[in-house]
Amino acid sequence: MTKRRASNEKLDEILRRPYTIEIEYGETPEEGVAAYVAEWPGCITAGATREEALARIGDAMRDWAAARLARRQRVAEPLKEYGGTIVTRLPRSLHRDAEKRAQHEGVSLNQWVATTLARAIGSPAELRRSKARARAGTRPRRRAS
Repeated sequence: MTKRRASNEKLDEILRRPYTIEIEYGETPEEGVAAYVAEWPGCITAGATREEALARIGDAMRDWAAARLARRQRVAEPLKEYGGTIVTRLPRSLHRDAEKRAQHEGVSLNQWVATTLARAIGSPAELRRSKARARAGTRPRRRAS
């Protein structure tokens, strides 16, 4: 088998893995839509619509992975699949307080915990901005009230 054929087979094998494709919408329709691979920093493409961005991500993935392989750099594995279930032990007082908050808001404890966690984590775009600020050593700007 030739080196080129082995390289193409390795590339094809990588591209068959279940990577996480995330979509980010611009604040206005004119800003379009971005599609990126969560596990591969810098593997991103964009389009005017979600469909257009998704149609382009395959080529971006192939180019990104091929460049990594050519430079003998590591290609990250897909994120593990998450089932949506977390089992955790809470102190009784925290469990009680969370249950009271959920009742006060008229939702189940499960819904309250999921919503509270989502608020704490923020959107994927906020998370990326926060990581970029941390790398740059800057702090978030406060908006004028």
